[in-house]
Amino acid sequence: MLALLSGSAGASGSFFTLLQTWQGLGHAPIAVSPDGRLLALTRPAPRTPAYAPYDTRIEVRDTAKMRRLYRVPAANGDGKTLLFSPDSRTLWSAHSGTLHYDAWTGKLADNREGSDGAGVSALAFAPGGQSYVLAGVNAVGQTRLVRVGVSPLRSFWPVTRPTAGDGMQPNWTSALAFSPDGRWVASGSVGGGVILRSSVTGRPLRVLADEPGQAPHRARLVDLLFLSPARLLSASADGQVRLWDAATGRALASLPCGERLGAVVQLPGGTRVVAATSRGLQLIETSGGRLRRLETVGGDYADVGVSAAGELWAITRGGTLSHWRLLSR
Repeated sequence: MLALLSGSAGASGSFFTLLQTWQGLGHAPIAVSPDGRLLALTRPAPRTPAYAPYDTRIEVRDTAKMRRLYRVPAANGDGKTLLFSPDSRTLWSAHSGTLHYDAWTGKLADNREGSDGAGVSALAFAPGGQSYVLAGVNAVGQTRLVRVGVSPLRSFWPVTRPTAGDGMQPNWTSALAFSPDGRWVASGSVGGGVILRSSVTGRPLRVLADEPGQAPHRARLVDLLFLSPARLLSASADGQVRLWDAATGRALASLPCGERLGAVVQLPGGTRVVAATSRGLQLIETSGGRLRRLETVGGDYADVGVSAAGELWAITRGGTLSHWRLLSR
């Protein structure tokens, strides 16, 4: 049952203003459409002997009144990757292959279930949304990156084999991001490695590391964000956030955010991000080549999403959804 808990504003002097919270609405992962009008959450499907507890459903609500619009299956019953297209018109779920739906009606637009290997471990759209890159994991744990276009374009990039800089086996790609100018794609691995690639061929241009042959993170990459064409932010599951000069591969700054980091999103304006961690929602300033924590709102958060207008939605590991507005001061 949906339960509204609070509509109070944040404390005086806080960057965060809490608008509303709900219990029992769903669980991570969540996704917010760029136009801010739709919210997708993950819910367990009715339990059946064959699928419980693995089968899940995606539930989509309009953010104006929080009405449920529809429920649809997640990819392969799990759907660990959940996102809206840049134009907010389609909703994508990926785990073993991909499913995507009309964002407002839930009508299935395409089903590539299982067609890209044993699993899809990450997916990212190019600027403008005319193509996307997905990471397909094959049966022996190798990752093949594939660039797929809305027009007939399908470019299989070289198989990524584990290297010392990837940190551990298997070398599954766990995070992908395009640079805002579309020139580069950053890929992050389960082993903590980060590679900068050509967006045309997928070939590695440089491996990001403080020391040659060493992965920059000790845990799985959770998110990669290009804050500008030359500045890249990487975040790992153990709570480490790092800032890089993507053009040179030089590390600029690092910040520990506590264990169990679930997601990082970039706020409009390009210099601030919000991380969802077991210690709370953390607002981080990235300007001047530094990482500086501005504020933390306590709680055990699993995921966070943001609209192009800066409206923030977050969900705890216990299933409490919250809606926030952030001050720009």
